[in-house]
Amino acid sequence: MITINFNLITIRLVSKLLISAVSICLLVACSSTQKTGGQGMVSVIAQNVVRIAGAKAARDLNLSELKGRKTNLVITGFVNDFNRGFISNLINSQIEIVGGKLVDANNSEYIVEVGVNAAGNDNGSSDYLLGGAERTEGSVDLTVVIRKTNSGERLSSQTIRGYAKYQQGSFLKISGAGAYFYKQGEEWVIIEDPARFK
Repeated sequence: MITINFNLITIRLVSKLLISAVSICLLVACSSTQKTGGQGMVSVIAQNVVRIAGAKAARDLNLSELKGRKTNLVITGFVNDFNRGFISNLINSQIEIVGGKLVDANNSEYIVEVGVNAAGNDNGSSDYLLGGAERTEGSVDLTVVIRKTNSGERLSSQTIRGYAKYQQGSFLKISGAGAYFYKQGEEWVIIEDPARFK
């Protein structure tokens, strides 16, 4: 005669269901990353991530044909009060680094047209069962065209991009130290000294 212990079967079944439910909850919690909204660069962290993204993008900019030339800057595209001054300063400094001379449109030999494809930031968060992460991401995506002022002839066109983020994790509602990163290829690289990043 075979005796079935229903209590043992019930305990095993309940424990398997409980393990499955916890596993599903953990997997769902791990994938709950979502964008929470833009901030218009109103915080220092938001400004820093966009500045770092711009500095990373500017590393790929070649303005060597402007050496010793009178140059005027024109900014178009997705530009607003929050990013106009930043983009102007970023590109004007690059023109001066290569030896270009900034002048008004009437006295220029060359025009540098900057089409702002993107320049700003977003906030996001990831929530997990025991912790999470808050982050601010910045991106700069510019199309830079150099033209002769008199003829309008295009000499070059370049698209430059840079991405950066600030991320701060937490565990059991206790926040850890945050860090700045820039994107190099597909990898995020930590920045040791964000204030000096160029």
